[in-house]
Amino acid sequence: MRIIGLFVAALGLVALTEVAFAQRQELTPERTSLDDQPPRMVSAFFGLDNALRGRDGMPVTFSRRVEGPIEPAAFTVVTRSGARHQPSVATTRPANEAAKRHTVLLIGELGDEPDDPPVKVEVTGHLALAGGADAHGLSVAVTPLADGPSLVLAYVANPGKIEGKHPPGTKQIIVVVWAGGVRPMPGVKHENHRLGYSVETTDGNVLPIDVGNLGDRDNYEHLYLDTDSKPLRVSMKGGLLIDPRNDPNPGTSVKVAGFE
Repeated sequence: MRIIGLFVAALGLVALTEVAFAQRQELTPERTSLDDQPPRMVSAFFGLDNALRGRDGMPVTFSRRVEGPIEPAAFTVVTRSGARHQPSVATTRPANEAAKRHTVLLIGELGDEPDDPPVKVEVTGHLALAGGADAHGLSVAVTPLADGPSLVLAYVANPGKIEGKHPPGTKQIIVVVWAGGVRPMPGVKHENHRLGYSVETTDGNVLPIDVGNLGDRDNYEHLYLDTDSKPLRVSMKGGLLIDPRNDPNPGTSVKVAGFE
């Protein structure tokens, strides 16, 4: 069966040539309040078990962007029995644009469901994060395989710092980060997708005028707002999006990180 979403997209993109990668124009992301807080590993999502050419897929997300080279040996996945595994691949692709890079996709033998699933991810090596931080020592519990994807980060972005064509009237963009790759559930139209989101602001709740970044097949989506009001929290209704294993999202919300 053809697996779609974050995991398969990453496998394909890992094979792209350096020439093709160099042709991408990147913009310098703006700092948000996340950069002024101690770095955290906010999620580890057991997305696929033995479904990537016999290997597992697990995106792990940090509160700060990942910088520099990533060594798979920097990560250790602990299973329920206490066994410790290291991934064979660790990459920010496909979510490696300058305004993204919070998520590292781990691929390898990371545990087995239901006999000995992964329960914890640790950064046991060194991993450079934005602002000169090192993720060494960070850890987080693993979201079980059967659970659907939830919102784990959201931050404000200036439209001029996000690549692509934005809807007329866009004044700010909320970048939302899911625990794993997402796509609309079969039968869910674009308008239902848009109306599933709600943004709490200092002037009340608003709906995005559109939703973007839908073709990158990663765990990021863009919410376009036509208001200057300060966003505080993003919510998403349940049962509209699915992960690569076809697990539906629960109702979920997350606090929005604003500019410093």
